[in-house]
Amino acid sequence: MAFMISINLINVNAIESNNDLTAYNQLLDELNDKYHAKLYILDEEEFINSPIYDDYEKDYANYIHSILSIDISSFKSLCLETINIEKVYNVQIIHNSRSTKGTKTMLFNNGNNTMTLIYKYRNTYDTSYTPTATVTKINSINYFVMSSYSGKFKNSNKTYSVTAKGKIYTTQGVASNQSFTVNFNL
Repeated sequence: MAFMISINLINVNAIESNNDLTAYNQLLDELNDKYHAKLYILDEEEFINSPIYDDYEKDYANYIHSILSIDISSFKSLCLETINIEKVYNVQIIHNSRSTKGTKTMLFNNGNNTMTLIYKYRNTYDTSYTPTATVTKINSINYFVMSSYSGKFKNSNKTYSVTAKGKIYTTQGVASNQSFTVNFNL
């Protein structure tokens, strides 16, 4: 992962805020070099088109203010949490019924999201049915938005592995090109 900073400020208040972001930008540059991550602060156009637009009352200044309200040490800690987040999850599916169709939901991304898998099975996954996965955000900040996913059967069709790709929206910016793998084991 690498941190990328992208600030494109248009109005006078935002330009004044840009000066205040200098320490944050320097920190992101350092973390970018050290961890090869990709975290950046949205510019105003990206903000308007992002899922967090409503979270900040549709006001870019509120978004920038929320970043500036975090002291630099806490900002660094939040960035490191995003960088070091667990990327692979394993869940055991236990069936107590004779149904051949199932749904399993599990938490991931530090409990900020859930992933739900809909599948068919007997003693193993029914490979004639392609399972579907959905991701839901639980929190209004620090959550993952899935843009695509892929899945494959593994372990003699006793595991269905889902790799979800997308972005993590955090209080300190956006981490793009993120992926999580969830292994659903029968």
